[in-house]
Amino acid sequence: MSIANKRRETEVFSLAFLDCICCGFGAVILVFILTISQKQKIDQTDIDELRDRVHQMAARITTSEQDLDRLARVLAAAQLELQDVNAKNNQDELKLSERRRELLLMLQQTGAMKDALHTLLGEKKNLPTEDHAPIPIPNVDRRQYLTGVRLNGNFVVFVVRMSGSMLGETIDDAASRLGETDEKKRESPKWQRAIHSLEWMIASLGPETHFQILFFNEDVVPVLPDRADEWFSTTDKKTVAEIVKRLHQVVPSGGANLERAFASVRYLPRLPDSIVLFTDGLPTKSETLPYDGEVGEEQRIRFFELAVKQLPPRIPVSTIMFPMNGDPAGPAEYWMLANASRGAFVSPSKSWPDT
Repeated sequence: MSIANKRRETEVFSLAFLDCICCGFGAVILVFILTISQKQKIDQTDIDELRDRVHQMAARITTSEQDLDRLARVLAAAQLELQDVNAKNNQDELKLSERRRELLLMLQQTGAMKDALHTLLGEKKNLPTEDHAPIPIPNVDRRQYLTGVRLNGNFVVFVVRMSGSMLGETIDDAASRLGETDEKKRESPKWQRAIHSLEWMIASLGPETHFQILFFNEDVVPVLPDRADEWFSTTDKKTVAEIVKRLHQVVPSGGANLERAFASVRYLPRLPDSIVLFTDGLPTKSETLPYDGEVGEEQRIRFFELAVKQLPPRIPVSTIMFPMNGDPAGPAEYWMLANASRGAFVSPSKSWPDT
């Protein structure tokens, strides 16, 4: 083996190996440099994102602080309101205690008043009592004068004629009064006697009996027009006083349509148990049979028959008649009506009920 070959065998590195080492080292440096640049870009992005998050958190913190301030104000107001409520409750408790004391005092006074009332009621029982009729009866001694008039049941309707014939005892007398003033007409003796008779009948009713009054001439008018659907009682003194006042305001006039009056009874809110008719003769008008000529006795009897057909069945009809001269058939017809209906027929004297 030659010396050159020996030297060649002992060399560890060659030129090619060094070149490779340098190239690799350069590549490493290049990769490092490239990596550092990319790392800076990534870090800058993270920083920007963190800054945005910080700003958002700061905004949220500001909003939260504002909410906290608002809640603190609300809480302070609620505490003040609670203090007011507590103060008011304390005042209410004081008032309640005061009211309780007043109530106890009132209970004590009520007990004392009850004892006093019991004592007074006991004394009242020992006092003499006097029964006053709502309407004074003209002559108490003659209370039984019209006992023949039957007032069956608890509901009575008075049907009162207020035609012009009720002004006088004769046709001529009644005709002469038609030209007088209303005040003079109301003061005519015959009409006053009819009103007094009606008052007497009302005063004679028991407290359990209810009544209604219908006036009739050519039309039918309840005694209290705004209370036509009611039944009255003598125990209602205020209403009775109003009725009595109204009785003395009625002015007789016109003809007499008994048929319309009896038909009105059928349309009362409740059918009566008895009918009491105040009249002075047969009717002069008819609803079913109009008549324009001079009305004679034949026509008046026919008008009466038509009126009777309007009566509700099985109701007693009692007639209190103030006779009119020149009407001879009237008493007989009304008497037969009373007999057929199981009622009564009464013709009081001119002096009744005053004497």
